[in-house]
Amino acid sequence: MKKLVERLWPDTVASRAIMVLVAALLAFHLLGFWAYRVGVESLATAARDRGLAEHIVSIKRAIASAPAGPERDRAAHDLSSASLEVHWSKVSLVLGTAPMTERTKTMDARLKELAPELAAESFRVGFADDGALGSGNADAYRHMMLVSVQLADGSWVNFSSSALGAHQNIDWSVIAVTICFGVGIVVVALLLLRWATRPLRDLAIAAERFSLDQTPQPLPENGPIEVRRAARAFNTMRERIQRLVTERMQAMAAVSHDLRTPITRLRLRSELLNDDTTRDLIDADLGEMEGMIDSTLEYLRGGASSEAIRAIDLASVIETIVDDHLDQGYRVALIGSTSAPVLGRVLSLKRAFSNIIGNAIKYGHAANVAIAESGDQIVVTVEDEGPGIPQADMERVFHPFVRLEESRGRETGGTGLGLTIAASVIQTHGGRISLVNRAIGGLCVTVTLPRGGSRIQSAKLVLDQSTDPADPTRQIA
Repeated sequence: MKKLVERLWPDTVASRAIMVLVAALLAFHLLGFWAYRVGVESLATAARDRGLAEHIVSIKRAIASAPAGPERDRAAHDLSSASLEVHWSKVSLVLGTAPMTERTKTMDARLKELAPELAAESFRVGFADDGALGSGNADAYRHMMLVSVQLADGSWVNFSSSALGAHQNIDWSVIAVTICFGVGIVVVALLLLRWATRPLRDLAIAAERFSLDQTPQPLPENGPIEVRRAARAFNTMRERIQRLVTERMQAMAAVSHDLRTPITRLRLRSELLNDDTTRDLIDADLGEMEGMIDSTLEYLRGGASSEAIRAIDLASVIETIVDDHLDQGYRVALIGSTSAPVLGRVLSLKRAFSNIIGNAIKYGHAANVAIAESGDQIVVTVEDEGPGIPQADMERVFHPFVRLEESRGRETGGTGLGLTIAASVIQTHGGRISLVNRAIGGLCVTVTLPRGGSRIQSAKLVLDQSTDPADPTRQIA
């Protein structure tokens, strides 16, 4: 039940405010309509009772002044109306033994209060439903109120009214006007709420588009005071993050520069060694250290680069990577489209696909690369013949410094940043990367990048931000 309520409850501030407003309006109109009905009925009842009391007194006086016999009966019929029938007779229409119910007592007291003259005379009030006529004639006068007033000669003037027990019909015109007012208020409130919550939508969009590759663009601090405070806090947070990342990158650049100097000296000194085996081992260790430094710096850049964005042929870039691995004697195959135009940075994309194809060769012993077009997208798949990746580790392998092979031997050594850097570059270019184990064994890496159209233009707008001269990421070469 709770989940159903949460599913039906709207998510946006504007929709929730509209729902609250509609509920409040509905409650207000229902309460107002109830108060209106109670007030109108009270006024109508008071006017009806006063008119009944006045009619009873005036008709009783008129009949009492007429001669006894047919004249009084004729006068009673002449004074009758559609809502009040009058009869003159020798007996009372209301039985003296009729039970006194609550409504009978209330009406009796009400009429005597409005017409004090009736209190001094023999006066009976009853309702046919309560047995005031006796069981024999009750059906003929169902739902009627009966009043009997005794004259001085002992005869009775009997009154019966069916309108006194009737309920008023609902005034649909009032309900229609109320509904129209409610709809108008909701429409105006919807427009005003959309205008009032626009700063919140802008804040959400700015948070979603936040990236270290973009030149910081301050979020406008307008709207209500709470929204202005949130926008100001967001701007401050973004500036702090940018400053923190810049300082971290500058520190790593300085450390890398300081490390490269002794590495270069060690490499020069190794050339003086006469033992070729030892020299080769030292050169391999130094090369591995340089590779670790390069990978760490590339990771810290987060896919950012000072390289210009331009139209490139991704198929040619991948073909160059494949040829390099073929020259080194690895089993690599390339099939599919010979042309795959995308918008991006050549070096960044080459580094990303080099990492993906390199991992396929390192862990899967072979790489089968396929390039295809799907609508306005370029799809590149890289399949290997390795053991694959456990399903529980599919997301974890994209985390920095994660290596499923823990030996870190020279054959499969690395920093665990290859897929992290590749995913960062692909996402920066507006693409997606996914992993899936093949049914026949091995891993399949699928990379999707936009080609042409509106998506690639949107990607260009994002990527162009990092080419700004003020971009702090340009401080690392």
